[in-house]
Amino acid sequence: MKKIHVRILSVLSAAALLAGALSACGGQQQASDPGSTGGQTQAGGEFTEGTSADRLAADTTPEEEKYGGTMRLNFNGATNSLDPAQFFTNQNYVPGYHIYESPVQVADDGTVWAGVCEYAMSEDNLQLTLTVRDGVKFHNGDTVDVNDVVASIDRFLTYSSTGQANFGDYIVDTQVQDDMTVVYTLSEVAPIALLTIGELKGGCKIMPAEIAQAHMDSYITEDSEIIGTGPYMLESWNRETDLTLTRFEDYVPFESGGTGPAAAKHAYFDKIYCSVASDQTARANGMIGGVFDYSTSILTAMAPQLQNAGCWSDKDWNGWSPTVIFNLSEANAGSIVQDVNFRRAVRACLDADSILLSTKTDPTQYEVDGCPMMPSSPYYNDILNQNMGQDLEKAQEYLEASGYNGETIRWWCADSDSYYTTALPASENLKAIGVNVELELMDVTTYEASYNDPNCADFDICCRETQKSYLHPLLSQFVSGYLLWDSPERTEIVERLGSTAAGSEESVQAFADFCTLLDDQVPYIILGDFGTVCWYSENMIPDRQGVDMYWWNSYFKAA
Repeated sequence: MKKIHVRILSVLSAAALLAGALSACGGQQQASDPGSTGGQTQAGGEFTEGTSADRLAADTTPEEEKYGGTMRLNFNGATNSLDPAQFFTNQNYVPGYHIYESPVQVADDGTVWAGVCEYAMSEDNLQLTLTVRDGVKFHNGDTVDVNDVVASIDRFLTYSSTGQANFGDYIVDTQVQDDMTVVYTLSEVAPIALLTIGELKGGCKIMPAEIAQAHMDSYITEDSEIIGTGPYMLESWNRETDLTLTRFEDYVPFESGGTGPAAAKHAYFDKIYCSVASDQTARANGMIGGVFDYSTSILTAMAPQLQNAGCWSDKDWNGWSPTVIFNLSEANAGSIVQDVNFRRAVRACLDADSILLSTKTDPTQYEVDGCPMMPSSPYYNDILNQNMGQDLEKAQEYLEASGYNGETIRWWCADSDSYYTTALPASENLKAIGVNVELELMDVTTYEASYNDPNCADFDICCRETQKSYLHPLLSQFVSGYLLWDSPERTEIVERLGSTAAGSEESVQAFADFCTLLDDQVPYIILGDFGTVCWYSENMIPDRQGVDMYWWNSYFKAA
C-alpha cells in the first residue's frame, strides 16, 4: 500500500497549479521542419510569434459562415492505425482524436471537465462516479450507455501501461448502478487518474462495447469498426496515401466550461483530408499551389514563395524533443549498451547543439535542454543539463571503463526528417571517439512496431521525438512510457509520483529524484526542445490552444 501524505486531492486546483502558458499551434510527432525560418513578413526570417492567436482574435467571420469546406493537411508518414491502442504517432492520433472522445476531457490549462460523461469524486477522493451524458451518439447511430464506457475503460487499461499505473492499479471495485452510471472505488487517492483517462492523445477513447470487448487482445483493423462519438467520422482510408474525415452530422457541441481541447467542438469544416507528403519540397509546393491548408517541415529557401502565394506562418514551442534511446530490454542483454559507462561515453561525446542545428538549421528554433518537463511546468529543473556539454576526453575515459572493444552498435532510425537528421550527426559523434556504428534507416511502420515490442533485440540505439509534458511527469513518455528501461529505483520513484498530490512538494521532489537517477543511469538522452513552424493557407483561421493539433474549431474566414 502506498503511503499518502495528503488527505484529498482537488484535481481542478492541482491541474491549475500545473498549467503552463502555451501558444496556439499544436504539436506533432514529426514536428521537425529542417531549414525552416519562415517569418510572416520579416525579411530576415524572424517569426512574429502568436500570429495564430492574433488572427483568430481579429477575424470577424460570422458564426454561420464558418461552416464549410475541406481542410487539407499533410503528414510525412502514413497513418497505419486508427485504433486508440496504437496512438503512438501524430499520423495516428491526430485523425484519431477527431473520431473518438474520452469519458472526461482536459483543457489547455490542465483542468478536467465532463466529456462523454459527467464525473464526480467523493469527498475522500476514493470513489469516482461517471455518468454518461444524455443523448451522446456513436457514428453508427447507437446511443452511448454505461456498458460502452466500462468496456472502453477496460480495454484502455489493458493496452495503456500509463493508464494502468495511474488509474487501473487503484481500482478495487467497479459497480454499474444503472444504464448510465458506473462507480469506481479506489484503494487510495489516485492523484492523476482523471488527467490520465482524459488526456487528448493518450487517454481512454470511448467506442461501442462490442468492439472494445472483441479486441481486448487484438488491434482494430477494419474500417467498419472505427467508431467513436467525436465531431468527425471516418469516410475513407487508403492506408499508404491518405484518409478523409467527414463531419458527424448528429454530433451536438457540448459546452463543458473548459477551454482549448475541452471547449465545445463545432466541426466547422465539412471534411478534413489527411495525405502523405514525405518530401519537404512537395510540402512547400503543395502549400504554394493550394493543395494543402496546413504543413510543417518547409524549406527555408521556399519561404518567400510561400509568402508570395499568400501563405502565412507561426512558431510554437510545444515540447517536442529529439532523444537518443538505448535498448536496455532483457532481449538485448548481450549488448554493450547495457554498460552504464558506455552510455555515459555516448552522452559525453554528443554535441547536442550541432545535432539540433542539423535538423532546424536556425538556432532560434531549438533549445538544448535535457529535462523531461517543459520549462512552463513547476516540475522543471536543471539536473539533466549538468552533463549535456560535449567532453571528448571524458567520453574516452568512459568508453575505456566500459570495456568496449570495437563491436558494432546497431543504430535504427525512422525515415522521417527529424529522426534521421538527429541520428546522422549523433552517430558521427560516436565514430569520432572510436565507436563502430551501423546506421540503419527503417520505414516508420516497421520502426514503430519494433520499438514498441519489448522483445525486439535487433537494435542497440534509436532516435525518437517525444513530447514533454507541462502537467505532470507521469503523463510524459520520458518518465512513464519507455519499455526499454526499468529498474527498482525507477519503479520506487514512479510509485511516489503516482501517490503524492500533483504539484506538491513531495511530488516535485520525487521528480527531482527521477532526474538524478536518469542523469546517473543514462537510459536515454534528451537533447532539447524544438520550436515548430506552422504554415497555413491564406484564409485559414486556426483555433487551437495548447500543444495538440486539433482542427474541429478552425475554419476558413469569409471572403
